[in-house]
Amino acid sequence: MMKTIPLAVLGLGLAACVPTAPPAYLAAPADPDVGLRSPGYASVTAGVRAYDVVEPLDWRELNRRVAPGAAPERDDSNDAARRGR
Repeated sequence: MMKTIPLAVLGLGLAACVPTAPPAYLAAPADPDVGLRSPGYASVTAGVRAYDVVEPLDWRELNRRVAPGAAPERDDSNDAARRGR
């Protein structure tokens, strides 16, 4: 019993420090003058590419095609794998 009285006094003391109304920036209504974009239609499959089964290719050449600044039309590879060893 004696331990609960100081705990209750502490709880009531802290409850007295809590503001009764929320701050104005939390309770402010939405601004009706803010412009909104109208919702537009976007297809679910927009930007989807077909990945079909292809023949195995030389992995060195594939790496060159996806490398930054690579020219995909350039075919000047002189690897031993491309020359047939």
